[in-house]
Amino acid sequence: MSQLSRRDFLKVAGAAFVSVLSPRSLSSFRLDAGRKPNIIIILWDAFSARHLSLFGYPRLTTPNVDAFAERSTVFHAHYSGSNYTTCGTASMLTGMLPWKHGAINYDGLVRSEFVRSNPYTLLGPEYHRFAFSQNPWPDRLMGQYYGDVDRFLPPSAYSLLGDDGARILENDRAIASVALDSFLFSTQGGNAPIGSPVLGYLNKSRVLNFTDRQKSDSYSKGVPQVMNMNYLFPFRNEMVYGGVYSEISRLESEAPPYFAYFHLYSPHYPYRPRNDFRRLFRDDYRPIVKPSHPLSAGLHEDFILTQRTLYDRQIAQIDAEFGRLIASLDETGVLENSYLIFTSDHGEMFERGFVGHGFQFMYEPVLQIPLMIHAPGQAQRNDIHTPTSNIDLLPTLLSIAGREIPPDVDGRILPGFGGAVDEDRPIISMVATENSAFGPMKKAVISMRKRAYKLIAYPGYDGMDQAFELYDLENDPEELENLAAGDGKRLAQMKDELFGYLDAANRPFAGK
Repeated sequence: MSQLSRRDFLKVAGAAFVSVLSPRSLSSFRLDAGRKPNIIIILWDAFSARHLSLFGYPRLTTPNVDAFAERSTVFHAHYSGSNYTTCGTASMLTGMLPWKHGAINYDGLVRSEFVRSNPYTLLGPEYHRFAFSQNPWPDRLMGQYYGDVDRFLPPSAYSLLGDDGARILENDRAIASVALDSFLFSTQGGNAPIGSPVLGYLNKSRVLNFTDRQKSDSYSKGVPQVMNMNYLFPFRNEMVYGGVYSEISRLESEAPPYFAYFHLYSPHYPYRPRNDFRRLFRDDYRPIVKPSHPLSAGLHEDFILTQRTLYDRQIAQIDAEFGRLIASLDETGVLENSYLIFTSDHGEMFERGFVGHGFQFMYEPVLQIPLMIHAPGQAQRNDIHTPTSNIDLLPTLLSIAGREIPPDVDGRILPGFGGAVDEDRPIISMVATENSAFGPMKKAVISMRKRAYKLIAYPGYDGMDQAFELYDLENDPEELENLAAGDGKRLAQMKDELFGYLDAANRPFAGK
């Protein structure tokens, strides 16, 4: 093994993973009775619950996830704290609402006073703690508590490029990420300028030339996933999931109990499914056409439908990889001693003249995300229909591990894992990328769901004809009928409650 490069090792691991290892190959990995359970999080970036066939989506996108749900606790109304990666992931990792943790800008960081509110620090050294994010922004967030992570892979770890050059300034991971983004090449093209035109051009050329050489019969249209235009890590999902399995196998053999977080980039844009999945969904499905949002680009419906179909095919491909991973974990007994959590950081939207996520759009497809938790040895399905938030994941993990939940945490233990059902609880999400992280919330789009009703507010957007939207999600799940004008009493009640929370969040910044 010492003679193998990391890339060769991952190819071998991926091949073994696809064929499903025999039970005896991990027979020594069984945990002793009474030992704390392992906790594994697999997060698919930009995966909307609205595209999950489990929840009634017309296309059979996720047969393997659906099967996994039959022996898991399934949350039917689970929401992200935001509509894009940094803020949504920070909400999940800190257990805090965006206006508290402060990572509200696209490439932001958690406020220093709340950095220690994260699963790695709070679980402590009794757990072996593993971190990997293909997306550089969550990698940057986790870099703030690098010293509490026992094994921390760079975003390029399972890519076709390998780890070359990705471990620069490893001990100062967060600030190194900021420096690379600001002064060399942007990690998320279009959101930050390239500080070095020469190095940015050379890096982009290197990756695109490498990618072109990787084309094959399976990927005649190119490598299936390439990160955005400047800071590029081409990868194949087969190789990524082989790497995930190899890392779990390593943790099982060396370091139980462990906490492992895998933040996987696909099905995030660009949607490039493997060729055998490009034949799927050649059907007559046409979702409801919704009016274009006044802040959208006004994309044509035919283009939106084409992108939706590519996204669905991408989901189907990673669902197949997920199915092979679950089969391997079943065969080797990993799930007998582990909580396996499947979720996302935010959703994806194909409506109202817009494709993607972020910006000012706070509708259900971009906020509602999957959450399924398989407890050790669980054999039956449990369904939770009360609304929950991804800020609830941290306190739930701490409860599972027998750890104390800090008082600053906004989230609650999830129902089904010791938490109480509270139908009157408000579920709040927010996007405020145009707002300073060091002052009061003056410009934002905020969503608050309470029971069946959902309020969307646009404070600071003075040009909006309708500063508020109010929907009855039980009778209008597609958010087509804005009740703001016709249900003034309910609107006033929900506005007063929401702005009461916002005023309290702004109080520490009084005078700024």
